[in-house]
Amino acid sequence: MAINKLTSKFCDTAPTGAHFDGEGLYLLVRPDGRRYWHLATRFNGKKKLLSFGSYPKISLDKARKACRAAQELLDQGIDPTENKREKKVEQLNAKQELVKKEGASFAQVARKLHASKEGKTTDEHRNKMLRQLEIHVFPTLGHKHVAEIDSAELLDLLRGVAKKTNHGRPMTYMALCLCQWSKEVFDFASVLNLTLLRNPCSIVLKHLPKHDVQHQARILFQQLPDFVNDLLQYSGYPTTKAALWTLLYTGMRTVSVRRAQFKDLNLEKGIWNRRPEKADKHAHIVPLSQQAIKVIQGILPFTGRSPDSLVFPSVRDPLYPMSEAAICQALKRMKYDMVGHGLRGLVSTSLNEMGFAPHLVEAQLGHKKEKVEAAYNHSTYVEERRDMMQKWADYLDTLIKKAA
Repeated sequence: MAINKLTSKFCDTAPTGAHFDGEGLYLLVRPDGRRYWHLATRFNGKKKLLSFGSYPKISLDKARKACRAAQELLDQGIDPTENKREKKVEQLNAKQELVKKEGASFAQVARKLHASKEGKTTDEHRNKMLRQLEIHVFPTLGHKHVAEIDSAELLDLLRGVAKKTNHGRPMTYMALCLCQWSKEVFDFASVLNLTLLRNPCSIVLKHLPKHDVQHQARILFQQLPDFVNDLLQYSGYPTTKAALWTLLYTGMRTVSVRRAQFKDLNLEKGIWNRRPEKADKHAHIVPLSQQAIKVIQGILPFTGRSPDSLVFPSVRDPLYPMSEAAICQALKRMKYDMVGHGLRGLVSTSLNEMGFAPHLVEAQLGHKKEKVEAAYNHSTYVEERRDMMQKWADYLDTLIKKAA
């Protein structure tokens, strides 16, 4: 059988069709003019077609060498396709192992960043960052060296997240959060001197889908009697129900209620020293009404008694706080299409509707003061707020009695 029948000159001008060089190697010229090298052979008695790439990227000489190498493997009973795939896997594993030893993979740097944030932000915030990166970013980019991740692949990944939906809404906000958290990871990689020349997130952030802010749904003051009645009838887990009552009695954020520990409370004095949240610098004194104290005392059989125990722990694991989803699902079962933060809006609206001074309402909610005002006004109006929140709880009692 003749071999080496083709020439480079012929390959440049060959017409449409298959042009054989010998030993099964041929150049396939497509109608669009594109040219590809193939090898028609047999493996284990079955026909097999191997591809070596396009011409002229793969020259005639290189194609012949590839053909001879493939034939040698076939003579040894080795499938060239599987052999190539296995080598790629071995090379990838070796590269990943090297990156892992250097501690320079995206996942490793992210975990180091998570550890570095301890004491600088709340555990809930830093744990949420790591968990969401584990879910959305690590599976695709976690193994890669931080310096090798480019803007294009990061943008593609985050656009994919933005297209997903959660409770019927596009996850555009999650995509933005992931980009911000990833930016912190790349910045931290620079601090660790991992030869990161630029932060790809700076470009990616500009090209992510826009997040349309939707104000949280809330209950109107006029709907309060119906809500109180529905809450009385709610038959869910006792601590979840107690958390909803506490939100209603205090007007605090759900994150504050979920993170509360018994060491923060002085039930004898009716005081809750709410620990600082992400945006706050100081603890916030929250006066507790008699009704709020009674709610907390009522769930003691379901919680720990140590100072570090959570007041509203997770049903699955008492070492973790109740999830935001638990509160949202409870409201959903009560047929209210809102999140726990909607109760905060209800308390604010109701207190204003009842004629309480706006500065007392704002102080109770813990809203941040303007910088100049904060510098000169350190008053938190604890006693005035205690009176206000007791009257608010007493008003709720009248609604409870009507619903009974």
